[in-house]
Amino acid sequence: MFITTLKNIFDIDNVGSRWGVRCLYLFTMVLNAAIHFNPFADTDFTPLQSWAVEVYNMTEYDADQYNALMTAIPISKGNMIYIISLCIGYLILLAAAYIYMALYVRNFRNEKIASIKDEDQEVINYAIEHLPDKPIKPSNLVGRLLMIMLFSTLISVPFVLLTFYFMFIAIIGLPFVFTTPVAYLSGDTGFFRSLPYSVKLAAKYYFVNMRGIGIILLAILVSDFTVPLLANISMTAFYIVDAAVTTWIWLAFARFAGIAYCTMKDFPIKGGKRPFAI
Repeated sequence: MFITTLKNIFDIDNVGSRWGVRCLYLFTMVLNAAIHFNPFADTDFTPLQSWAVEVYNMTEYDADQYNALMTAIPISKGNMIYIISLCIGYLILLAAAYIYMALYVRNFRNEKIASIKDEDQEVINYAIEHLPDKPIKPSNLVGRLLMIMLFSTLISVPFVLLTFYFMFIAIIGLPFVFTTPVAYLSGDTGFFRSLPYSVKLAAKYYFVNMRGIGIILLAILVSDFTVPLLANISMTAFYIVDAAVTTWIWLAFARFAGIAYCTMKDFPIKGGKRPFAI
């Protein structure tokens, strides 16, 4: 069961003909790796670190010294370019995750409808009430992708800060809300109804969702400990492998969100039994 769960989550190219998500993965990985090879970016933040230590070690408040430190923050244009590049990289990862979620749900519904229509009339009559919702139209999907990316960009900074500040609460609440983008991108709900709709669906799937999220968090932890070891051998290899693993994990999370949403919506738990294993 555990091996099956791992395969379901991390088999990211298992969508449709596979080539669409493979291209998405490769494109996203290359863009994220390219950030580290930007000739205008400067990754040396040693002066800024020394400045931060000096500010932290101020034992008494001295207005002149404090003002002097605040007006001479040692951050170069190259540092700023690197920080902006990293932010753009995370937005690219987020966009790729949203696209993957949408592709997964569309493919799931198309395949399920096609499999039922291929059967004889008796099977169709039996299965007609179990048909999933119609896949969202591509034109509507593009509009929703633009909308959710714009919203995500606007709230990214306060969202990250609040998540770090309330880390424990964020982790506990994540199984309820992580399918919210899928609910919106699938076309099942409107923008503002997607959050309460996802919470309602996840009510009886909480621990199943938490298990999958825990597996992904474990993968992140392992990669954070192992991938940086490559930096001792080759920084180029480290940048490429780090981009590849990071993209893979982001798409794995998107895949799990898609799997969880389709499962919760099409196989709701009734009578305390879970009819379908995520």
